[in-house]
Amino acid sequence: MILPQQDSPESGGFFEQVRQAFDSDMFMSWEFWIMATVILVIGEILTAGFLLGAFVPGTLVAGLFAAFGWGFQAQLWGFVGGTLVGLFLLRPVFLRRLEVEGEPSNVDALVGLEGKVVGTITGQTPGRVRMRSEEWRASATEDIPAGTQVRVLGVVGNTLEVERIG
Repeated sequence: MILPQQDSPESGGFFEQVRQAFDSDMFMSWEFWIMATVILVIGEILTAGFLLGAFVPGTLVAGLFAAFGWGFQAQLWGFVGGTLVGLFLLRPVFLRRLEVEGEPSNVDALVGLEGKVVGTITGQTPGRVRMRSEEWRASATEDIPAGTQVRVLGVVGNTLEVERIG
């Protein structure tokens, strides 16, 4: 029977080697904070919602503190303070800006468009409406016969809420 080799006392085992490789000096250098900033910016580019980007001010402040030679606690507090500024001051500004400039997409883009009823709509049962080149399930508060032009008021699930035009 072959037994696995025991680590020699000098090596300290796997976890000890990992701990030594990732000492606190490496994590508290300005290079670490700049790399964290780059990773967060790339992550923000690949995602939506400006959540990762809100951490960037924290990494920049911590990197600045590290460049000045300030200690671990100062860098940590700089990261926390910068992140709070990003989350509570910058993020709402960016989100408002994205909402104002954003174009509606998917089913939201149908609101306000006109279509034609192809399957009679009654107050109790939905009908069918042709919007552009697609047919959609549609409901209305009144009876609307086939062939009538309608305007989309909103979308609930996969059903358009429409009203008769004119």
